[in-house]
Amino acid sequence: MYALSAVTQFTYKFNIENNTNIENTEEILDRSPFVTIDFKDTPFQLIFVYTYELGRIQYKLEKEGEEFLSLEQYPFPPDDDEEM
Repeated sequence: MYALSAVTQFTYKFNIENNTNIENTEEILDRSPFVTIDFKDTPFQLIFVYTYELGRIQYKLEKEGEEFLSLEQYPFPPDDDEEM
């Protein structure tokens, strides 16, 4: 992955819009950004939509040299400590 934070932003928005419970974790392995995605019980049709859109987003961000998506369109999930 190019932009780790963008995965979290996109996943949060996707979960809200599609009533899914996809989770992602991020780490650096051998100085390369790496993301693990747990689709849980997400229908395979939505997995295809998710992965296609995430790939498109990562490609666009890499070309633009950006690491985050627009916060207005793609907010970060609330911290676990914050009340909803």
